Amino acid sequence: MDAFIAPSHFCKQIHQQMGLDVPIVHLPNFTLSAESNLASSEQSIGEIPQKPYFLFVGRLERLKGLQTLIPVFRHYHGAQLLIAGTGSYEFQLRKLAEGSNNIRFLGHLPQHQLHTLYRLATALIVPSLCLEIFPMVILEAFREQTPVITRNLGGTPELIRESSGGFIYNSDKELLAAMDRLITDPSCRHDLGRRGYQAYKQIWTVEAHLKTYFELIQDIAASSDRV
Repeated sequence: MDAFIAPSHFCKQIHQQMGLDVPIVHLPNFTLSAESNLASSEQSIGEIPQKPYFLFVGRLERLKGLQTLIPVFRHYHGAQLLIAGTGSYEFQLRKLAEGSNNIRFLGHLPQHQLHTLYRLATALIVPSLCLEIFPMVILEAFREQTPVITRNLGGTPELIRESSGGFIYNSDKELLAAMDRLITDPSCRHDLGRRGYQAYKQIWTVEAHLKTYFELIQDIAASSDRV
């Protein structure tokens, strides 16, 4: 094996700790650009919430941590929680949110509808309880100039630190502080979204990915020729 590709530094460190004895190269993932029309995509998802909202996008499984957000939003009056996705834990999550007008389950949505939800959200929240390697939803949010609030676990904080495009939290208290900051200070939301977008364009586009990938291939080929 000439090289093992790791999409995040966290992934690289984990494999090094496990004793993988081959060259490990950090090569970030990418997401395609979204050149969708805002007006038409808004119409496709129906009523756009008038109240500010935070967004969760992903599989509705226990390891994704949505059950930790629902109790927070049952008592949070500054914004709604919109949930896009389906999964085997959905029934339990709906029961947990039962009776709350502040939490909406949207089901599975196609990408063109998600573009608008990302763009208009106050922030994306990633509350995963598992060791995520490289959650693509963060790139999708940055692509739409939307900041991200993520739990301090696994590979997700790395993307926030690299972009300066959001907040990292360790507790519900820190999560609420980040939410309040974004709700009460639109300039902060705008600035973080801009930073995330700039990092996306520089690091996480298909062009950036392929440039690094082909450079890696050329380096491996050159090393083989020298041998």
